Amino acid sequence: MGGKNKQRTKGNVRPSSSGRAAEILAREGGVIPGFVGFDTSVSSELSYVPAIHGAEDIDNLVDADFRLVLRKLSKRDGVTRLKAVQDFGSMCQERDAEEVKGVLPYWSRIYCKISVDHDRRIREATQLAFEQLVLKVRRSLAPCLKSLMGHWILSQCDTYSPAASAACQAFKAAFSPAKQPEAISFCKEEILNVLQVILLKETADTLSDPVTVEERESKYVRLLTSSLLGVKKLLSLLLQDDRAALEERLSHLVSSTRFWKYGKHKSPQVRGAFFEMVCALCEFTPALVQAEAARLCPAVLLSIDDTDPVVLPPVWEAVLHVVSTIPDCWTHVNAKKGFFPKLWALLKEGGKGMAKALHPNLMPLLSKLPHEVTEPNVDFYSTFFSAMNSGERAVTSSSENAIIVAALVECLRFVILQNTKEEEDQEKIRTMIICQQLLPLLEKALSDSFIQNGPLFFLVTEMLISWEKWAGLHAESEVKDNKVVFERLLADFWEDITLMFVRHVDEEEADPRALEGIAALLKVGSLYLVNRKNVHKKKSVRMHFSKPDDTERPGVEGEVTEKATPTASELMSEKATLTGSLQTQHFEDVVCQLAQLCLVHVNEKQSERHLVFLSLLLRSFHTPTVFSVTKGSVEVSKNPAVHFLHERVLLWLTEKERRDTEHVVEMIFSSLSCCSQQETTRILNHITMVLSCCSEWLKGSVLGEQLLGLTEELCKLGSSSRSSTSTSSHSWTLISLVVSQRHNNESLIGEVYLEKIIEKLHATLSETKSLSDAGNTEPLVSFICDVASTFFSSVRECLQLLSAEELLLTVFQLTAQDQTHTHLSDLHVEKLKAVCRTGVQSMVQHCDYEVKEGGFLHSVALWVMKQLLTVPLDIKGLQVLVLAVQSLVETILSVCDQASPILTHFLTLLSPSQTEWTKIRQDLPPQVSKPEHHTWATEVNTEKYTKQQKYTRLQILFPESQSKLNTLQVLCPTLSAQDKETLVTLATAGIKMYCVFFFSDVCCYLAVLQCCLNANTHVDVEIIQAILATVMEWRNSKEDWFLFNSDLSKVTAEQLNLNVEMMRFLSSLVTRYSTVLGGNQWDFLLCAMLAWLETCSENVSSLWNPWVQIFMCENAALIVKLNQFFTSSPPDILEKLPKDLAGEWRDFFVEGIYSLLLRLPVNITDTFPESDEPVFPLVALEALGSALTYIPLQQLTHNSLSARFIADQKTNLPLPLQTLMNTFCPLLPFKARPLQITIYHMLEKVMPQLPEYDGDGDSNKSDDDRDEPCLSPPASLMAILSTCEELCDNILAGVQVGEFAVVQPLSVEYSCILGYLLAWKLLLTFFKSSPSHLRAHYAQYLKRSGHFNKLLLHLFKLMPENPVYPGQGVETKETRTFFTESLSLAVDMTDTVEWELPHLACSVYYSTVQDLPAMVRLWWNSQEKRVSAAVEKFTMKYVSPVLSAQEVSSVHSSTQMFDSMTVKARSAAREVIATYSVDDIFIELVIQLPQNYPLGAITVESGRRVGVAVQQWRNWMLQLSTYLTHQNGSIMEGLALWKNNVDKRFEGIEDCMICFSVIHGSNYSLPKKGCRTCKKKFHSACLYKWFTSSNKSTCPLCRETFF
Repeated sequence: MGGKNKQRTKGNVRPSSSGRAAEILAREGGVIPGFVGFDTSVSSELSYVPAIHGAEDIDNLVDADFRLVLRKLSKRDGVTRLKAVQDFGSMCQERDAEEVKGVLPYWSRIYCKISVDHDRRIREATQLAFEQLVLKVRRSLAPCLKSLMGHWILSQCDTYSPAASAACQAFKAAFSPAKQPEAISFCKEEILNVLQVILLKETADTLSDPVTVEERESKYVRLLTSSLLGVKKLLSLLLQDDRAALEERLSHLVSSTRFWKYGKHKSPQVRGAFFEMVCALCEFTPALVQAEAARLCPAVLLSIDDTDPVVLPPVWEAVLHVVSTIPDCWTHVNAKKGFFPKLWALLKEGGKGMAKALHPNLMPLLSKLPHEVTEPNVDFYSTFFSAMNSGERAVTSSSENAIIVAALVECLRFVILQNTKEEEDQEKIRTMIICQQLLPLLEKALSDSFIQNGPLFFLVTEMLISWEKWAGLHAESEVKDNKVVFERLLADFWEDITLMFVRHVDEEEADPRALEGIAALLKVGSLYLVNRKNVHKKKSVRMHFSKPDDTERPGVEGEVTEKATPTASELMSEKATLTGSLQTQHFEDVVCQLAQLCLVHVNEKQSERHLVFLSLLLRSFHTPTVFSVTKGSVEVSKNPAVHFLHERVLLWLTEKERRDTEHVVEMIFSSLSCCSQQETTRILNHITMVLSCCSEWLKGSVLGEQLLGLTEELCKLGSSSRSSTSTSSHSWTLISLVVSQRHNNESLIGEVYLEKIIEKLHATLSETKSLSDAGNTEPLVSFICDVASTFFSSVRECLQLLSAEELLLTVFQLTAQDQTHTHLSDLHVEKLKAVCRTGVQSMVQHCDYEVKEGGFLHSVALWVMKQLLTVPLDIKGLQVLVLAVQSLVETILSVCDQASPILTHFLTLLSPSQTEWTKIRQDLPPQVSKPEHHTWATEVNTEKYTKQQKYTRLQILFPESQSKLNTLQVLCPTLSAQDKETLVTLATAGIKMYCVFFFSDVCCYLAVLQCCLNANTHVDVEIIQAILATVMEWRNSKEDWFLFNSDLSKVTAEQLNLNVEMMRFLSSLVTRYSTVLGGNQWDFLLCAMLAWLETCSENVSSLWNPWVQIFMCENAALIVKLNQFFTSSPPDILEKLPKDLAGEWRDFFVEGIYSLLLRLPVNITDTFPESDEPVFPLVALEALGSALTYIPLQQLTHNSLSARFIADQKTNLPLPLQTLMNTFCPLLPFKARPLQITIYHMLEKVMPQLPEYDGDGDSNKSDDDRDEPCLSPPASLMAILSTCEELCDNILAGVQVGEFAVVQPLSVEYSCILGYLLAWKLLLTFFKSSPSHLRAHYAQYLKRSGHFNKLLLHLFKLMPENPVYPGQGVETKETRTFFTESLSLAVDMTDTVEWELPHLACSVYYSTVQDLPAMVRLWWNSQEKRVSAAVEKFTMKYVSPVLSAQEVSSVHSSTQMFDSMTVKARSAAREVIATYSVDDIFIELVIQLPQNYPLGAITVESGRRVGVAVQQWRNWMLQLSTYLTHQNGSIMEGLALWKNNVDKRFEGIEDCMICFSVIHGSNYSLPKKGCRTCKKKFHSACLYKWFTSSNKSTCPLCRETFF
């Protein structure tokens, strides 16, 4: 025997190979030897994949990896087969369609074997792999369909549900629902062949594979079950014509004796499947079934005693099908000896646990039993119902009992409807049903709560309503022929059931359970009668009886168990009575008779149980008629309910020995429902007087201590994490009633205990902050709010209690603090605010209330002052505090008049003293010592003057100080139009009288005018003209007021503020009054703007001053307003401007503005190199950035920046552009977001212009013969890209691909990554704007430098795993992502900065896959499996659908026209069809985008072709595939390149004989290098590859030395 370590024969350098041996044998002998598992016979059916190398024609169709996997599928080891089929599914998903199609010839036989494997895991994995195969090959599966379909149907009926589900899913993936019958019809013969072979020929021994006997038997049983179910599925899927065509084949199957033996098979699975198939045969092939009725009827009807859970449901379904399909079925079966005895035994045992499947079929069965079978009818029905009653008693499950009862009543109703004639026989049946079946069942239910809780009472009540309709006792019912029968039936029923009720009630020792049962039955009847129109019934199968009736719709089991039980409130709202629903007096007579019996037993024998029963009766039947029978022979009252209350109920209530009064109280409320409002009030007052002793008990210590203890327990329970809202809500309701209810203006309980309860609530609410840290206290706060609100609103003078004032103060404090400190939700804060308003209103409404020390308002004022002066508040906290005080003042004013001393005293307490004001100002930093922020004092002044003075004395408020100006600025939006006009008049007067004021006062007047303009105040044009004329006059008389050419470091804040207000005023003129300005006024405005800009550019070093920053910001805002006006205004507005104004703006002012603005960012960063410094002018940079985004392209390309060059920098750019790039590119990573975004927007305008300076790219190529020529993008951009790339490598070093790196917004890392991504965004813009030949050079540079590979790795660390666009509602139909929404990089955008970086990363990735698809595909293929899998999963889910849709839509919307070529697109199929025609040549190519586009390769399929040789056709298809795969651009660009190649071919330019293409696939060059010997020309890049790969310098064609 040979071995691995055996000495090898000398000269034998290769190990032995059985494949090579087979090849030698085949070559020498001409015959391929047969091996195990391989078929050597000549047949049309292919066998397993050949392992020999001599069969090249077959082997070449199958990929080597597929070949290996398919061989493993034939192994005996189950684990190997399972792993192989899983690998096969993965390979089908990952490989190209053409590779997968090569496997199809061999898959059929393998599938038929492993789809019935004994291991269920293998069967499931087989179907999952088959689904992937189907999705990949699509229509190419058709040739193999007939060999596959039989086992495919078999697999869909697999007994292992996951395997069957997977097979069905594969079937749905292959065929749409409309196509499935067509596919089944195509293969129907083959399917039936497979199923018949298993059913009629196979045995457990012939089905090979499983080793043990048990496994063989198990597999055989499974295949039998699947085959029987497969026949059923085949019949259900086929159309009627196809079923008729198969009837002859099916008759052969059902005529077989072996087939009928399956009905008695030992396996319940087989038996169940057999009866399911019988159902299908009855439904779809009735003629075939009738022909085999002699064997079918006994097989089905005599199997009803098979109670196996798997078998019984299909057996009974088959029974119903047989009795419906075969009218003479009972001629083949002896019903009395064979069928009925089995049925009686089954019913007596309650269905043997299968009532849910059995009993719903009984009524349909009764409807199909012929008269001959059931004779004599009385005996038959008596036996039938007795058996069902026995079954009801036999079961112990409540659900089974309910089903049997429902079926029993359903059958009773049906039988009565079938026997409604006045014949003696039918009369006996009706009497038997009522007396022997229904009434005994009801009597049993009276003492059996098990049945009472079921549907019996509802069903009986529904039946009675039905009988009444038949008897014509309802207005909407029609008169029936058998009306008399049903009237007699109702009378007999009520007579018998009344006797039964009286027998139970008229006993001294009556059974309480029976009494409760009677009350329950009567109550159900009344509830159903009141609400029967609103009862929602389940859908049921309609059964057509011999006497159809629209009112009778018997349903399936469970119908009546789901009826809605009406609530007490619904009954009270309906005010419906029993007599209003029923047209007979039977029901009410029963109630009245029972009520009289109860009164007799209560009065004569003091029977407590009868009193309880009477209470239950009156709870459901509180009608005047019922009360009238209870009043006896004493004085007659107008209202019997009132008489009953006075003479009966109150006597029972005041009995001293009575302990349980609940049922007596219930009778009081039952009686009150029949009383008027006046009677109810009189009765309740009388009861209160009778029970006067209660007041002492209510104020006593026993109840007080109990309530106080309950309050403490509730507060303790609510503060723990185990609080239960449902269990404590009733207790809180009790506490609320206790503290809010008053009697004679006194509390119900003692004042001491009331105050203690309020104190406890106050203490608990005060601890909310500490409690909320430990657990959820919101339910506790909610309950306390409800109690406090009820207390404050219900109790007058409630705040005379000190504890109540403290509680109100705590509530106010919680509303005046930020929710981050109180940890309360918005809902509970609103509740607290409502409580506070209620309490304050109750307090102020008290006429004697005054603000005194220790009171609520005094404590509030002190607490607010303390918060302001000692507690460090943030902006949010200050806003909450101010709003709370404002709400408090508004609440006071809503109750008292404006001159109330309460408000005056309170506002006085709130106002800081002069000393406190001085301290506040001293604590402020110097930069904001006079800010324009609205302080708390401003808000208080606002309330004071808005509410008390009603804006009538505006002159008093007119600015004399900065604080009054702030007050007016806050007030202005809320003032009336008349008051605003008054302010404008006062401000205008002050401006025009500037000579008598200081310029600080003039500044205030301008500010007031501006706030009025901002509030949309109407100002006459004459006033605006006058004000502007005054400002222009200042230019001559007060030149020093304008800070033109001034040193801003030496001017005061007031001077800067005046210029700021002038800029704001001029901005308002541009937006509101532009058409009324004259030429001189426009000149003044534009020249002033430019002069101020020059001042800004000369004072960059003074930007540490906040007032200088405001000066620069307002100047930039004015420039923005002017740009928007001149670029966006409609033509009709521009026509009204002075002549030549637009030209002057465009030719002179724009150049002057941006020549100054363009230098400012550089000067600022040079002056303030550290952006983290407190004095860094970030706000000024943001304002300048907004202005610079409007810079025209002309100003960028012909800028006047100081020349800036870098040594050894290779560039073809002109000097201005080179300076621009060298100046601003280094600032991209500067840690100031507004500056980064500004630079990006400016350079983005320039990028499309830069590629034209590289020409054809030849100047940068050192040698035309090199492999792939490359060309660098702008050097300055690549330099900063390299710098940022290194920093990003360090930042993201610890993050894996696919993980999301969270970057802190506006941090150093954030700025670095932002600059890096912006640089790439600029580079991609540059790349997209390049022509195709330069694009190839740039792409080669990025590939060689490695920048692109690092970018993609970085992007997959910066993109979130779920890039969902924030702020979407639940109702959004389509999820928006960062790939579907465009990125808006605004300079001043701060609200979205949190997700700006992830969105930008997604935007960059989308641009790469859109503009550089070939490079992305190349990078993806080179990554390790983990990375490539993560990339593909993310791209397929979020990017590919958007990109594919855009590519196809771009073809639709493309305006590019081709000579002799048309391009169309199919959006749904992701296909593009190109049709090329020249002379007699016609070519059609179909381009298919993969699901993971652009990662997967684009496939090019052949369409129609005319006049093209096969070889040439293949070459062109290969060329187009190459272009689309390797070119970085869109499909349209690839098609244009391919068309150019074909055009060149027709023009006579020969192909390069290396790549067989005219145009090179990557650098798009033509063949230029020619051989001197054979004169053939080649591409330079192709020759370079040929020389380096062959290590020769010969011509590829003639083999001569290439010179």
